[in-house]
Amino acid sequence: LLLGLSSLFMQKTVGFTVLGSFLVIGVVLGIARFIWWWKKQEGLQKCLACLDRRTDMNNTMKTLPEDMQFLKSKVSLLAEHTGLPEDEEAGDAQKGSDGTAEVAAENEEVAVEDKEE
Repeated sequence: LLLGLSSLFMQKTVGFTVLGSFLVIGVVLGIARFIWWWKKQEGLQKCLACLDRRTDMNNTMKTLPEDMQFLKSKVSLLAEHTGLPEDEEAGDAQKGSDGTAEVAAENEEVAVEDKEE
């Protein structure tokens, strides 16, 4: 960045010198704004809080597989305790959510009756 700014001043033309001057002013204002945010608007505390959140999220993601195994075992224990069938979802999938499996079975019965007549 600084090399690019210095090359604008080395061109020896008014346009590039003015452009370089505006860019230098912009960089200085940006640095001043950052310092103001860091000192006066609690930028340090905000950065530390963000890093703490990221660390907590990272630790959560690392322990997620173990947590999922624990939760699966608890759910299976609860299912055994309440007497729920093992694969309740599998039974629902065979029926179909809109009853299409039952309709198909009825259509097959009607087709068999038509062939017999």
